[in-house]
Amino acid sequence: MSNANKMCALLSNVSKYEGLRPLTDDRPLATLPFDCKYRLIDFPLSAVSNAGINEVFMVFNQGETQSVFDHIGGGKEWGLDSLSSGMFVYMEQDFAELQSKGHPYYEPQLNFLRKSRAPYTVLMSSKFVCNLDLNAILRVHQASGRNVTAVAKKCDPEMFNTFDTVIRQDENNRYYGVEAGTLHDMGDSEYLSLNAFICNTDWLIGFIEEMQGREEFTSISSLIRRHLWDTDPDIYEFTGYLSNITSVKAYYDANIAMLDPTNFTALLYGRQPVYTKIKNEVPTYFAPNSWAHNAQFGSGCIIEGVVIDSLISRGSIIEQDTIVDKSLVFTNTRVKAGAQLKYCILDKNVTVENGVHIEGSPQRPVVIKKGQYVSSDIYEP
Repeated sequence: MSNANKMCALLSNVSKYEGLRPLTDDRPLATLPFDCKYRLIDFPLSAVSNAGINEVFMVFNQGETQSVFDHIGGGKEWGLDSLSSGMFVYMEQDFAELQSKGHPYYEPQLNFLRKSRAPYTVLMSSKFVCNLDLNAILRVHQASGRNVTAVAKKCDPEMFNTFDTVIRQDENNRYYGVEAGTLHDMGDSEYLSLNAFICNTDWLIGFIEEMQGREEFTSISSLIRRHLWDTDPDIYEFTGYLSNITSVKAYYDANIAMLDPTNFTALLYGRQPVYTKIKNEVPTYFAPNSWAHNAQFGSGCIIEGVVIDSLISRGSIIEQDTIVDKSLVFTNTRVKAGAQLKYCILDKNVTVENGVHIEGSPQRPVVIKKGQYVSSDIYEP
């Protein structure tokens, strides 16, 4: 990439949603597993990698980074481990601590942007599962002559979370943002902000300094959405596959959607590859009496039972005479002989004892927390 098209990236991963508990009790939303082998953060990191971006500034909440570093490591899979690359990780709470010591709240971000010498900056988060072509968005941004290009998709109202931003136009065709939960006139289809932007870096530095002066302290993406009308942005309409992960049901539905070959191919096997942490493991073993229908499996599993309309992650064991139906099974989980699961999410390192039945519903999948030992039936209709 020539310097004229160079981009750097700011990735914010601090959003927390009560509706995702207990899945996010011990991990950030960014490292939630997806489709047997991926994590949600793989999607923004892959978009960054595919665009040739090698300078990334990431923000997480304090106490939530162990799973991040376990997954990302040195950033090799996304091309962030070379001498010319830079991957910077900060805690959201660090900024307030800096401020308490007399430093500007946004000092780390401003230093990163100035040192990157990139004419353009990408801002993204991890809650939207989609495959963005940042080079295509950059071309639209450059052609527009605007300081900001916001990425949005036309969606049904059910796709919106209360705190999501609806993008509309005023009588002068200028775009502005409105928090979805404040609207009483949602149309059949509205522009959903994907919290993804490309900005002219010089403009962004000035914008952040202005927000610093106003003492508006939050994520930079949130600031842009809050002041969308003032930024006078262009809009890039995204038309690909999208999931909005803000609740257990939304997360469950997004994974189950990958069993549809159209969704699976559109998200994971288009022109833009999605990268994840590489693990060299043996293939999954299917016993002679096992049976699987419309299911996906990570590597290193042992399957002796029946698996239907489900996704089984790496290293899991499904023993004989079990039935796993319409469920998500995370890494290194063991479902013992005779157990039956339906509409469940089993977090990693769960053990389900012999003959135990666990059943939820499409609207309320049962979530078994990480490391739990389940020895009695659970029904949550």
